[in-house]
Amino acid sequence: MNDEVKKRDAALVAVVQCLVDHDRIPAAHLEHQPWLKGEKVQPSAELVTWRSDHEETVYEGKTLQAWEDEATAAWPGWRCPF
Repeated sequence: MNDEVKKRDAALVAVVQCLVDHDRIPAAHLEHQPWLKGEKVQPSAELVTWRSDHEETVYEGKTLQAWEDEATAAWPGWRCPF
């Protein structure tokens, strides 16, 4: 796995964790997700699939794709803005 992929995977987990922690993702989008253990986002193939299904979904004024792109560009210095 190359560094860019690792960085993007880490950024995705951080972004989704940030949105989950601050109740910015509707509960219906999180129901029965195997990558969400309690309140903790786990990196997994299922998380990547969920991201693909929700990349154009707008959370807090930006698409999930935009959140992920920003976090990846700033990684590892990205911080949850809430």
